[in-house]
Amino acid sequence: MESTLQDDLTGPGDAWLSVPLVLSPGAERLTGADHQPMLYLASQRSYIRLSRGAAGLLDALDGETSAAQILAGVGGDEALRSRRLVLDVIDLLRRAGAFTLDAGAGADLPPRWRRRLAAAPRLRLTRGIDPLVAGPARLIRGRPRAARAAAIAVAVAGVALCLVGALRFSAPAAVLWPTVFAVVLADVAVHELAHAVVCRVFGVSVREAGIMLWGWFLPLAYVDCTDTYRLARRRPRILVALAGPFVDLTAAAACVPVMLVAGPRLSGTASILFLSLLLMLARNLLPVLPTDGYHALQAAAGELNLRRRSWTHLRAWLAGGARGPRRTVRQRVYIGYGILSAAYTVAMLALVVLEVHQFIRVLG
Repeated sequence: MESTLQDDLTGPGDAWLSVPLVLSPGAERLTGADHQPMLYLASQRSYIRLSRGAAGLLDALDGETSAAQILAGVGGDEALRSRRLVLDVIDLLRRAGAFTLDAGAGADLPPRWRRRLAAAPRLRLTRGIDPLVAGPARLIRGRPRAARAAAIAVAVAGVALCLVGALRFSAPAAVLWPTVFAVVLADVAVHELAHAVVCRVFGVSVREAGIMLWGWFLPLAYVDCTDTYRLARRRPRILVALAGPFVDLTAAAACVPVMLVAGPRLSGTASILFLSLLLMLARNLLPVLPTDGYHALQAAAGELNLRRRSWTHLRAWLAGGARGPRRTVRQRVYIGYGILSAAYTVAMLALVVLEVHQFIRVLG
């Protein structure tokens, strides 16, 4: 009976089942986001969220037990079904590169050209910015209450000033455009450094910083805060995500007094800066793109791959339609978010195409 069940589950290409399961070098088990068990693969610099079954499976590894031996020990009334589930878990971890098994690792990856097309092109400007942000992070850690009170006061004052600026805004008569570009670039740099500072406040390293082309057309500055998955509580991850928009809010608010009391040229420049920074703030908080607002929403909801899950549920819904099984409230939320995200992405692409068309007409 044992061999029959084993034959039902395996094929001629599954010789790896008899090899002892050993975690890959550099693999680290940890308790990460929302106190969930996770596995960090240093070779791929990626995190895997573990189910209870997967965590229990890794607990049972002793460096000498093979997958076939684990499957042989699975019994019960539904032995075949249970073995299939266990085999699926082992195979998913194997394909992710969790074990020291060359066979099958990365076998389910799409072709290289498709991976390159899906990945956003990145220009890495620095691989280690911890020295730049260590001082401010140390200062905040040393006076956490004062830093918290100051941040709340600045945020409240910033919102109030932005409301005043929006009500008093008028078309500028003269603008110092070099100043506008310089201040916007400075804001972008400080925005990204703010993410890194808050990461260091909570003891998380920032891997790199640079510029990426999201969707191959939208340039975005970024800092790689992937290691925030190590933070078990949601609040620190939310604060890391909102650190950049906090800088945008502060910068926009600082433009308002200049806009209201300065001379025509400075006032016009401050007006354009205020509008630009306010639009940047709105874009950064919009959660339907992979922006700071999205990461804050994801952290607050306890999700790790909200966009991917939503797209998966949306594809399943489109494929099954009304004939599909009744869905839970959570699945409906995934589908709704996927629809909003897809609609906004299509609208953005259409807007870019329209702008390019208008630009070509002007040149022609």
